[in-house]
Amino acid sequence: MIFTALLFLTLISTSQTQTAPIVMTAAVGETITVECPQAERYKGNSVIWWCRTISGTRCDQISSIDGQKVRNYYRGTSIANTNGTISVTIRHLHEVETGAYCCGLEDNGSFNISDVILLKVFAGTWEPIVSEIRGVGNTATVPCQYTEEEKYYKKFLCKVTSINKCTIIASSDGAVNNLQNGSVSITINNSHNFTVTLGNINKADEGEYWCGAVTIKNIKIVQVKNLTTAAGRPRVSNDTSREDQLKIWTIFRWLLFGALAVCSASVTCYAHFAKGPVMQASKLWVLWKRQPENTNGMRAAFKDQPEG
Repeated sequence: MIFTALLFLTLISTSQTQTAPIVMTAAVGETITVECPQAERYKGNSVIWWCRTISGTRCDQISSIDGQKVRNYYRGTSIANTNGTISVTIRHLHEVETGAYCCGLEDNGSFNISDVILLKVFAGTWEPIVSEIRGVGNTATVPCQYTEEEKYYKKFLCKVTSINKCTIIASSDGAVNNLQNGSVSITINNSHNFTVTLGNINKADEGEYWCGAVTIKNIKIVQVKNLTTAAGRPRVSNDTSREDQLKIWTIFRWLLFGALAVCSASVTCYAHFAKGPVMQASKLWVLWKRQPENTNGMRAAFKDQPEG
């Protein structure tokens, strides 16, 4: 069965859904379980569907649950109601299963979307390069940059909430999902880039964010940012500062004592040699220059002189 709805408008927008879309990543061959928290509210009154978007207005049904009646139309995918929680399990993922999925409700022939999940299945190991973003005061600016290839994609920024799971907080169509105690604003520079400003942030807003892009059939995570707020960065207290100053002064003091000891030893050595044979030889040379014919007498006289 194929449902008709304004699906593409809801892929990354919170205006048509009851909750923010979720981005999930998984490797080829893995098994994931996706929850549909908003659909749970209607599980007693409506048929709940799990479907995959195949165009801007159509969604291909994969599984459904109506009370205790479960139907799974694709091998490897199953829907279940476990203790009141609606969830979908997809086993042995393939890369071609990357795409946009929806939980929705069938009500009088119409299909209402409740939850949107953007699934990215990657081959091999995903090891993105992470760039650091630091908040200034209670504000942080997160720039997302895209290539020509993503020019016509819809762009989004999401916050990682658990391993391989990220909640969209802003998109290039202007939709925002404000933070718990903060605010989100978007600046679209051109078709390639957009900047998201997070306001009233605190330590709870720290962590990893993904800059992504989405079409009906493809999802990309193009950049990964790690946000650190001023509240989360360690501060140097006055006690720590004084302790560091004391350590520096102790090192300097011992260096100074060492230098003075070397200088004292040098002066002592110089004085010893100046009053010893070197000085005596110098005096003998001066006397010989003055009276060269009386060398023997001068030596005798010189020997009688006390040293120093």
